[in-house]
Amino acid sequence: MKFVRLQPWAVLPERRTVDLDAAKERERLYRENFRHLRAARQPEFCAPWVLGQRVGWRILSPVDVTVAPLPQVEISGEETEAAAAAVGRSEVWLRSGTALAMDRPPWLHLYEFRDGDGWGSMFVPNGQGTVEWRMGWSPDDFQPMSVLVFPSEDLPDLGVMVGVLTPASLDRMHGTGFSIAIQPRRELGIRRGQEIARIVLVGPESLRAS
Repeated sequence: MKFVRLQPWAVLPERRTVDLDAAKERERLYRENFRHLRAARQPEFCAPWVLGQRVGWRILSPVDVTVAPLPQVEISGEETEAAAAAVGRSEVWLRSGTALAMDRPPWLHLYEFRDGDGWGSMFVPNGQGTVEWRMGWSPDDFQPMSVLVFPSEDLPDLGVMVGVLTPASLDRMHGTGFSIAIQPRRELGIRRGQEIARIVLVGPESLRAS
């Protein structure tokens, strides 16, 4: 699979490498220089763990951002101001024929980016406390495979939602770019280039119902 940069600020996915030589050196130093300590049970010596680290790609944050839980109430798409006031929320986002009422956290609007002649939103409320995070790149040369998105073990509190994007879904994303759904569990500071999620390719046979 290849990745196409759609926005200049995008950070393309990367594969993770495992430094086996460093692990072997650590094991040797402990064995040769310490009476009691050893380092023979490192994860780098476990083939299934190593394969699990190397498979797929790591999605990296394109910006420095502090995210936080974003409670959302789904309301009627008619008389949205009155409906938002009724549930004690200050802002409404329209999504696919319905409306989402919420408060106005700074990070939701701070990352509007140039998109043609206008501005696009990096973070888009998605309902049920989830937010769509647009990455600014698009996958290419993946068919007939689908893409499985799952959380990074490094950042569990980001609440990345597990999902499978089929070729049809990925084609629809091509104009706006790849995105992941997050549901932050607490206030969380993230740095540009920090790993936030993982993706792997999934074959059609894996998606067939038994």
